[in-house]
Amino acid sequence: MAEFSKDESTEGEETEARPKRIEVGGKIETIEEINPKKALKLLRGLIKEYEDYLTVPNRRKSDFHFREYVRNYINQINDQIKEIHAMLIEKQQMSTWAVAERLINEIASFSKDVEKGDYGFTTFFENPKLLEIDISQLYLIDNEFIVALVRMRERTEAFMDMTERNYLEDVDLWFETLDRLIGRLIRLNDDRAKLIGSYERISY
Repeated sequence: MAEFSKDESTEGEETEARPKRIEVGGKIETIEEINPKKALKLLRGLIKEYEDYLTVPNRRKSDFHFREYVRNYINQINDQIKEIHAMLIEKQQMSTWAVAERLINEIASFSKDVEKGDYGFTTFFENPKLLEIDISQLYLIDNEFIVALVRMRERTEAFMDMTERNYLEDVDLWFETLDRLIGRLIRLNDDRAKLIGSYERISY
């Protein structure tokens, strides 16, 4: 699986405005402003079969491979969480059983939703007249999706490291963090489905 770097830059592009700084969980993080063109370039570099959404064939191909990438990525994260869960049980952290099981099941359900790609009735995969401006928002959502996945993987790996080293005081907080992150991914998936589904109304 190709790796996504938050520091990747695009050659030849003009210098963008200073990145925004936001508070996340009590810490200040920097987020980069990304335009649709740069988002598309990042996605193409990350997902081999991701083309664009300009033509009908490319839409179906790019949507399928994007969802496959997300599904494989989140399944790998879930496998790591299952390993953490098993280690915690081995270390007699029985109070985490229900929380871990719920999170694992929530991620598995999310993975199935991504695999289905249910957009309702939409002309998105049929209408050849869509303009680039009509679909630019989708590149931004896809890119946000990947950023959120990377953040969740990083937090999961840190959680596993803490568990292996027997730093178990903040186990509940780690699970809360992962729960918030999967919630973010679920909302992004809903936003993406609603955007693609909206072409029933605006694509005539």
